[in-house]
Amino acid sequence: MRVVGLWLAMLVSVPFVVLAKSTAATGVAILQYHHIGDDTPRVTSVTVEELEAHFEFLADNNFTVLSLTEAAERIEAGTLPERAAAITIDDGWRNVYSEGLELFKKYNYPFTIFVNPKLMAETPRLYMTWDQLESLQEYGATIANHSQSHSHMTWRLESESEAEWLKRQRNEILAAQEEIEQRLGEQPKLFAYPYGEYNPQLAGMLVEEGFLAFAQHSGPWGEYSPAGAIPRFPASAQYANLETLKTKLLSLPLPVVQAKPESMIQSGSEVRPTVELTVQESEQYRLSQMNCFYGSAVIQPQWSEVGDGLSRATIELPSDLTIGRSRLNCTVPSAKQNGRFYWYSHPFVRPDENGRWPD
Repeated sequence: MRVVGLWLAMLVSVPFVVLAKSTAATGVAILQYHHIGDDTPRVTSVTVEELEAHFEFLADNNFTVLSLTEAAERIEAGTLPERAAAITIDDGWRNVYSEGLELFKKYNYPFTIFVNPKLMAETPRLYMTWDQLESLQEYGATIANHSQSHSHMTWRLESESEAEWLKRQRNEILAAQEEIEQRLGEQPKLFAYPYGEYNPQLAGMLVEEGFLAFAQHSGPWGEYSPAGAIPRFPASAQYANLETLKTKLLSLPLPVVQAKPESMIQSGSEVRPTVELTVQESEQYRLSQMNCFYGSAVIQPQWSEVGDGLSRATIELPSDLTIGRSRLNCTVPSAKQNGRFYWYSHPFVRPDENGRWPD
């Protein structure tokens, strides 16, 4: 698969990666949900009415809703439709079944539910049963891997070496995959990072094991997206607003062929890292029009030519990273498609003095 090959190439220590120029390609806007309902934490919830409005918008505006496996195949083949979306739901909360079942039946869209088998066993009243998950497969669901226990996967145990940490995470992921397949039959190797957190070692291990891995920084999925760090658009809480979600659904993948810093996890001393993005040039957009956003700040990148049809943006953050997770979003308007923007998001995690951060 080309996206896997690209990610492996990006792990090699080279100045940049040059691919065949095809930047007119569209992408897949992946929507990410958690709870469905109005009696759960708003920050991770979408109401039934909001979710139906999202589904109705997709139906009314000529979107092709794809499973993640079909999306990967069509990105590889260069056969994506003009407007493509995918639907993902993290954690497998029981309200996804009780509140969402009728919508899944009505729209019959393919969707993916990422589950944690260990948590399902420990607190069954909170999560869907295996029988419920099996029944959702009849209405378009793929059941995929969210790790066994939904821990901060980049955290090491006390006195744990990097090799020991990586082995522990590999075992966690493979054990979850084995249980899912024992319960429901063979499933595609799809993985969603708990909290959207990853580093190059974790992403590289997942790709080595044959997984496509999905994070939580925003942006559409395209041919330049690393197979170990595929972006998704959160679509709950304030992000459920269809007026702003429309722009994200219509976004196009900015072809970033290399990004620095390579890891979203920063060291305690890296409180204001400089971001460098090496971007494929194209007549589809003018890179001079790119704006980046961190918090409420709007940042103008500094550009330099790299050669071979590439330019490099240097982006200085206006303030120190906040403790925990944050992201830099960059967009550039399409020169050919009015109202559509090329989009790239760069995630960060800044630890506290103890090397930890909140959920």
